[in-house]
Amino acid sequence: MSLTQSDLQEIRSIVQTAVEPLANEIKALRNDIREIHDMIAELQSSTITDKEFKKRTLEEKLLTLNAELLAAAKQAGVSLPRR
Repeated sequence: MSLTQSDLQEIRSIVQTAVEPLANEIKALRNDIREIHDMIAELQSSTITDKEFKKRTLEEKLLTLNAELLAAAKQAGVSLPRR
C-alpha cells in the first residue's frame, strides 16, 4: 500500500497542527531561560557578591543596598514607602 499525494498532504497538515503549539511553547521556554540567565549574570556581578563590599562597614553596606534597592524600584516602576 502506498500513500497518495493527498494522503501525504493530510499527514503533513495533521503533524503541523500538532507541532505548532509545541513550537510556541518552546519559544516561550527559550525566552524564559534567556531571562533567567540574564538575571543570574546580573546577580553574579552585584554588589552583594563583591569582595570589597564584604570589607565595608555595616553603615556603608546599608547605604549601598538602599541605593541599589531604590534604583531597582525605579527601574521596575515601583514606588517604595519612605519615612
